[in-house]
Amino acid sequence: MNRKRWLALLLFVMVVFLVVGLGRLIQPREAGHPWQETTLYGRGEKVVLLEVVGSIPTGKELENLLSKIRQAREDPGIRAAVLFVDSPGGSVTETEAIHRALKGLARDKPLVAAFGTVAASGGYYVATAAREIFTPATAITGSIGVIAALPQVQGLLAKLGVQVEVLKEGRLKDMGSGLRPLTPEERTLIQGYMREAYELFVARVAEGRHLPKDKVRQLADGRIYSGTQAIALGLADREGYLEDAAKRAAELAGLEEFRLVRYVKPKGLLDGLLGEGFPLGLSSETEQLISLLGQNRLRLEYRYLGGGLW
Repeated sequence: MNRKRWLALLLFVMVVFLVVGLGRLIQPREAGHPWQETTLYGRGEKVVLLEVVGSIPTGKELENLLSKIRQAREDPGIRAAVLFVDSPGGSVTETEAIHRALKGLARDKPLVAAFGTVAASGGYYVATAAREIFTPATAITGSIGVIAALPQVQGLLAKLGVQVEVLKEGRLKDMGSGLRPLTPEERTLIQGYMREAYELFVARVAEGRHLPKDKVRQLADGRIYSGTQAIALGLADREGYLEDAAKRAAELAGLEEFRLVRYVKPKGLLDGLLGEGFPLGLSSETEQLISLLGQNRLRLEYRYLGGGLW
């Protein structure tokens, strides 16, 4: 590389460092608040929009959602929150983690939930943390129950000529592996775990909706309800959409006017230059496919299967 090219490269590096440095100096970010705000509409004091869209998030997406809930709770500039749910549910553990975080937020600030097309099973579970629930008349909700799907792959492996030998210490160590059918004893044990998860779901609905547990159990046979039916049964409060729920959250906070904001991830220099679709990374579709291929395991889920497997 000749001298002119070296000088050009050095100049480029210096410009990059200068831009990064200036960006950090002028970027408005409060200490301990990793998310920036973008205004959706309105003016005045802030009501934050939190969203659970698609399957209950896991991994990094779950961490991001919990971080947003934490920031909304700790930021004195956020006066209320509205939770938009359009989800068929998902994993039992992650659903409870989100509900716990939302419940903490609701103790400090008004939290109102709004349903999209589907807010069933785990999607309904997380919404019970809210003080009030708004639902479209035609939304699908309910599906209070627990499900577990265990793919059996031994037949496919046999057709492919693949044999798997399992070595174990402990009679039930390979329970639910998918390499063999469950024994009656194993099925009973798993059903016991599911009963615990089911009772937790019933308890969360009874607590959040101020209903007797016996009444919730009558409703909790896994069936779905329309928004109109949910209101009549006490599973939701009133008919409405996101804007109605946001307005109600502001009213509960004593605000005559409000500004609805959403949390967004601050963009770094490379994000701005290269965009989110940087070609060296895997696409979101590829990441989801790889994740699904690794999910041949027993999972307890609060999920409405009619709302999609993933």
